Amino acid sequence: MNLKVRATGAQDSANSDASPAGASQSEAKDELESKNREIIDLKDKYLRSVADFCNLQDRTKRDIQSARDFAISRFAQDLVESVDNLDRALSTVPQDKLDHADSNKELISLYKGLKMTETILMQTLKKHGLERFDPSEAGEQFNPDLHEATFQIAVDGKEDGSIFITQQKGFILNGRAAKVGVVKKNANDV
Repeated sequence: MNLKVRATGAQDSANSDASPAGASQSEAKDELESKNREIIDLKDKYLRSVADFCNLQDRTKRDIQSARDFAISRFAQDLVESVDNLDRALSTVPQDKLDHADSNKELISLYKGLKMTETILMQTLKKHGLERFDPSEAGEQFNPDLHEATFQIAVDGKEDGSIFITQQKGFILNGRAAKVGVVKKNANDV
């Protein structure tokens, strides 16, 4: 019996030795899995942070470009009124007065000076992204984003919705309407 007890004791001793080794191996696996999950989580957070940062950079670039493009918008809107007045002044001079160069030298000189001023002003505005458009010259269709209709009337030979008279030219600042053109449009169903 003694032997048996010893054998059983040895077996208990072997089981008790194997049990902590198995437990520590199980704990190591659990810890490794935990660390792997933590690594995956941290990698995911890192990639999301990098993506957020890249998006922030892109958004900031767009905002800065937009601010540059439209920084002069208030100034441009104020200046457009002066351009309209200059255009009205030029349009008041009758063409027949300009044709008689010898009798109207002062008027012709004034007209040419105003025309040169307008040309230089329009070139300068265009250089900064502000362009004038006349929808009746191009025979455009009415676009409520770019045009303001004062009235519509049926005109023979014109397509419905086409613009046939411009009362005030419009302006576009970097692709966006800075001032709508005031127009008269055709309406065949009136």
